[in-house]
Amino acid sequence: MNKLLFWLLAFLLTGCAPAVVPLPIPQTGDLTSLSLATIKSTGPVAVAANGSLLAWSDSALTLYDLATGQQKVLFKKAVDALCWSPDGRYLAAVSTHENQSRLQVYDSRGQRVFEAGFAGRVVRLIWPQQNQLLAGALTYKSYRFGTHIKGRLIEWDQQWRQSEVPLFETTIKPSTAKRLAGQLYKTFDFDLSPLADEVLYTRLYAPPAFEARRYLILHNLQTKEEKRIGVLPLLRGKGRLTREGESVFVSDGLQRIKRLNLWSLKVQHQWAGNTFAYDAGSDLLATETGLYRGQQLLSPLPAGSLTEFSTGGKYLSVIWNRHLYLVSGYPVPVEPAITGVKREKLQKLRRLRSRKLIEPEEYLQARKRLLQ
Repeated sequence: MNKLLFWLLAFLLTGCAPAVVPLPIPQTGDLTSLSLATIKSTGPVAVAANGSLLAWSDSALTLYDLATGQQKVLFKKAVDALCWSPDGRYLAAVSTHENQSRLQVYDSRGQRVFEAGFAGRVVRLIWPQQNQLLAGALTYKSYRFGTHIKGRLIEWDQQWRQSEVPLFETTIKPSTAKRLAGQLYKTFDFDLSPLADEVLYTRLYAPPAFEARRYLILHNLQTKEEKRIGVLPLLRGKGRLTREGESVFVSDGLQRIKRLNLWSLKVQHQWAGNTFAYDAGSDLLATETGLYRGQQLLSPLPAGSLTEFSTGGKYLSVIWNRHLYLVSGYPVPVEPAITGVKREKLQKLRRLRSRKLIEPEEYLQARKRLLQ
């Protein structure tokens, strides 16, 4: 019986639509999945670190309190990016109109506490530490000879002071800009290393007489040195830096998710799929079909799942079959972050490596001694 007929029969017999289908995953051990809400369209989702609050955007920005089941509309329009502060006290959201973006920050009660406007369209918003909120923004302006694009990071500190880190700017040929049209901003994406010293970002390159390409690039924020990691399709694929900062997850848009060594670029592991979520704090990976730690499958997920971790990886939001679920209870390892003198020394080693002043083998040996 097809799905449409099932819904029609359910409505005729009961006068209402059928109940939401539970997420089809094994309910084993402490693993649980909670059905939250039906969504109108696929948009960003963000779960607070303690799992008590969740926000999502379809036609509006909604805050969901898991303890009470109450929903509150914070903004009556869709937003482009969402994230929670590491302590779960604040929710950041960015909406865009034409080539201008607006950041809105709410407290856990849904009260707006900060707002700021800036040029460009935001592709991703992350809150890596309590005193650092980052947005990746792409600005563009069209001319007769081509379209000028500029990718940059916009940063706010704990006092909401704003600063910028330029990553690239270039001019692309008119035919490429016309082909991408309103999706041009999707060519830019970024991720910050756990040591906060390197940025992985995507850059569109389309000068006259050359084929349009989108590169995945590693950028050292302290030395400004860069390393090209690979080439991705123009509108698909992304990269995320792993916890130890020596490898990267890459989706290539060809139904492959690879874990690559950042320096040899050799494939360490591979999974099927085009989309994934990764949490560096727990080293957990969620693909379209499964939740993993390394190569170990913690739980299968239904094909086509769209996922996002809470900070620390303890909770996983899943969008499947136009419904939003929250998965928890899977094992989440706790590994201490590298801080203090060790962090500073490791950053120095990475600066030397970015400038190619030490060989990869020397770097790895020095890193191993430092972390012992």
